[in-house]
Amino acid sequence: MIRRRPPHRIGLVLGGGAARGWAHIGAIRALQDAGIRPDVVCGTSIGALIGAVYANGDLDWLEEWVSRLTWQTVVRLLDLRFSGGLLGGRKVIQLFAERFNGCEIRDLQMPFAAVATELDSGREIWMQEGSVVDAVRASIAIPGIFTPVLHDGAWLVDGGLTNPVPVSAARGMRADCVIAIDLNSDILNGRDLGGMAADTPMPLSLPASGDTEADAPPPVALRKNGKPWPRWLAPENDRGGTGDVRVPPPPSAKVPSMLNSIAQSIDIMQVRITRSRLAGEPADILIQPRLGGMGIFDFHRAAPAIEEGRAAVETMMPAIRARLGMN
Repeated sequence: MIRRRPPHRIGLVLGGGAARGWAHIGAIRALQDAGIRPDVVCGTSIGALIGAVYANGDLDWLEEWVSRLTWQTVVRLLDLRFSGGLLGGRKVIQLFAERFNGCEIRDLQMPFAAVATELDSGREIWMQEGSVVDAVRASIAIPGIFTPVLHDGAWLVDGGLTNPVPVSAARGMRADCVIAIDLNSDILNGRDLGGMAADTPMPLSLPASGDTEADAPPPVALRKNGKPWPRWLAPENDRGGTGDVRVPPPPSAKVPSMLNSIAQSIDIMQVRITRSRLAGEPADILIQPRLGGMGIFDFHRAAPAIEEGRAAVETMMPAIRARLGMN
């Protein structure tokens, strides 16, 4: 008697990374084009938001919405405040609440979990039941940026503090093949690998309230064969390995702004925790888009992020097909 190998139960894990999370949209699109549909979806922070939208069958709506974002709309949606966090996030959550219309996690089209962190104890929380909006709101509550969320008597904050790429949650939902998307592999731009000094300030692209989109600072450019490239497209997207080297921005003695310091600190934390968790809980397939030139507030730059997410999956597609036994 010939025993057939049981079909894979695929888990899709969407990591945190604020505005870089739009890369998840392109990655999911590439998987769909290859005929790969996950059986369970888990996400942290922006990964939880996109995972919930995907599990609800609303990815087309989300991609259309993020593609229309401008600096003006981003600033309005960020909801500046000074209690519990710099940003309230109520306007963004209200937008998604209207879309989900009271949907519970059990009502989604596939099993879903959002990862959050209990503020008092530091415990990792897997939210697999209850309101979709409440779960997502807790998972995206970046400390110091968005206000914490009171849930079942406990204050919850961003899941990235404990599990930025929640492979363990997918395993806990019985996924035997985990495809994980890590948005953090490139965000320090080599500063901790012998590139820029660790204290080199990075420009934060969040404009002042009076700035227009046209006034927003352009992305720092690199040079490839003497030509300027947007930082998120070079040189990593030169997948032929020509050895082109980053051109770091000139050093500056200017003291980083408060938001700059917070953003860089979050980046460092995300990289360190991600590396540690993935070392102990590896995914079967790890996809790492190159998003080092995108800041956590660059929500208006959806197009290059989506493109890089798709490219990263397409690069890994031979390994994905081999792992899944696809022809």
